[in-house]
Amino acid sequence: MEALREIKFSVQMKVSYMFDFLYWHSYHGMTGVVNYAFSLAGVAALIAGFGKDNTAVTVMLVVLALLFTVINPLSLLYKAARQVKRAPMFQKPLHYCFDDKGFTISQESSSDSARWEDVIFIRETGKCIVLYMGAANAIVLPKKDCGSQLPELKALLRAKLPEQAKKLKK
Repeated sequence: MEALREIKFSVQMKVSYMFDFLYWHSYHGMTGVVNYAFSLAGVAALIAGFGKDNTAVTVMLVVLALLFTVINPLSLLYKAARQVKRAPMFQKPLHYCFDDKGFTISQESSSDSARWEDVIFIRETGKCIVLYMGAANAIVLPKKDCGSQLPELKALLRAKLPEQAKKLKK
């Protein structure tokens, strides 16, 4: 069998990538459905006239309506900006090299490698592919930074991690 050529690209983390990851992580699945349901319940209660004679109830319903649709996303955007600005690892580009055995992440003189077996699961957001290495450890790979190698990277992920890669878009 022919050995796979290495897939190499660099990532300069941006606030938009981090926000995409944080938003997806916070709103995907049942949690997102419940959050939006609470906001819709607040809007429905306002439309139905609940609290029209009670300012405190009206304010609470407005906050509930805005909490998961406006307030929390703005909070996630602030968190993303703060994380990208303050985290030393995001100040300079990260260099990725993927091959048959796993992948290496390097930056300046430091480097770390992982085997494919170390990846717990993979998710694809609107802008990124995310490799989860643990409950609190994820590698965010912006699709834009993968460039023309994105289809090749997805093919490699499907080959090496078939169960985890089922969530990847075609």
